[in-house]
Amino acid sequence: MNTHWLEVPQQQRVDIVGVLTAETKELWFGLHGYGQLVQFFSYHFRDLANAHRAFVFPQGPHKFYLEGVHGRVGASWMTKEDRLVDIQNQRAYLDEVLRWATATAPYARLHFVGFSQGVATGMRYLGNGNYTPFSFLAWAGSWPPDLEPQSVEALKSIRFKGWFGSDDAFIGVEKQAQISTHYREEFGLELDWDRYEGGHTFDKVILAEAISQLER
Repeated sequence: MNTHWLEVPQQQRVDIVGVLTAETKELWFGLHGYGQLVQFFSYHFRDLANAHRAFVFPQGPHKFYLEGVHGRVGASWMTKEDRLVDIQNQRAYLDEVLRWATATAPYARLHFVGFSQGVATGMRYLGNGNYTPFSFLAWAGSWPPDLEPQSVEALKSIRFKGWFGSDDAFIGVEKQAQISTHYREEFGLELDWDRYEGGHTFDKVILAEAISQLER
C-alpha cells in the first residue's frame, strides 16, 4: 500500500469573545481541551471581555461523538495516529488564525491560555510557529514530554503560569510532580505552577486574577 499526503483547503471554525479592532490592547488566544467545542469552552471567558480585551478560540479540526454514534459532539487537536502530521497541521492552522487575528487587532499584545489538550497544543506551537505570545496560562494540561528545543527556548522567553487541580482525575498530584520534575531535569525549565482546589476544570476567580495581573 502506498500512502500519499495531499494539501487541501479547508474551512475551520473560530469563535470570538469581544471585538477585534485597532483599539484592542490585549488579545487572548484560547486553546480548548479534548472533547470540547469552542461555543462551550468560550463560556469561561465571556465575562472577561471588555473594550480593550478580546478572546479568539480556534476549534480543533477533529470532531467526534462523545458517546457512541450520536448525541453530543466534541473536538480534539490530534490523536496518536499520524501524530506528527497532525502537529504540522496544527501549526499551519494556528499560524493562519493568528495572522488573521493580529491583522484585525494590530496593536494588541498576544497571550495564550490553554486547557487540558490545548496546553500541549500551545506548548508545541511555541518556537515553531510565526507568533510568540507575551504570556501563556496553562490549565490542567499534560505538558508534552517530547518538547522540541525551539519550544524550550520560547518557554524561557515568555511569562508562563500553570495550574493543576487538587482532585484532577486525569493528572493526579503525583503525576503533576513528575511533570514538573521532568521539565526541570530534561529541559532545564523551572516553570511556575500552582495547585487549585478542584478537578479537571477552570477556577474562574483565579483565571480572572491571572489575566488582570499579566495585563498590568
